Amino acid sequence: MTVPPGGLCDTTVHVDTSLADPDLEQLLAQLLRMLSRDALTGVQGSLAAKEDTGEAAGPRALIELLAARGIAQGQLAELLGLEKSTVSRLAAGLERKGWIRRGRDEGNHRYVRLYLTPQGGLVAGHVWQAWQSRQARILAGLSPEERMGLAIGLRGLVRELVAEGLLDGAPAAQSTQPAEQR
Repeated sequence: MTVPPGGLCDTTVHVDTSLADPDLEQLLAQLLRMLSRDALTGVQGSLAAKEDTGEAAGPRALIELLAARGIAQGQLAELLGLEKSTVSRLAAGLERKGWIRRGRDEGNHRYVRLYLTPQGGLVAGHVWQAWQSRQARILAGLSPEERMGLAIGLRGLVRELVAEGLLDGAPAAQSTQPAEQR
C-alpha cells in the first residue's frame, strides 16, 4: 500500500500485499477524496453542525498535513474543498488539541504554515492506518478481474472529472505491467 511521504510515525500497517495495485489505490483515493469529506472516518448523515467549524474535515486535514510535512492554510482549504475561514477554525481546533502548530515557512519567513506536532503525527498515523485498512477491505472483496476493470473505469472517471473541472490534477498514469508483475 502507498504511504504518505511523512510516513506513519512508527505505526505498523498490516496489509495483504498480494492485493496491492498502486494505480488502483491512487485512483480509489482520488475518488474518495472527491466524493466525501467523511470518507476517512466513515461518518454518514447530516454534518451541517460539524461543517460550520470544519470538525468533519479534521481527519482528512491530518492526512493532508502528514503527506505535505507542513502546508499553508489556503492550500489546505483548497485540498479539503472548504472555505478559508472554515479551515481557520479547523486549524484552531486542531491546535487546541495539540495536534498541529503554526510555524514560519523555512524558505520564506513571511509565510505561516501548519505542521503536525509529534502527537498529531501519531493521530494522523492512526487515521492513515484506518484509511488503508478500509481501502484494503474494499479491494479484497473484488476479484482480480474486477480490480482491473475498476482501475480502468476509475481512471476514465477521474480523467473526465478533471476535464469537467470537478477535480484538480491528472488521473494516475496507467502502468504498463500487469498487477501480478508489479
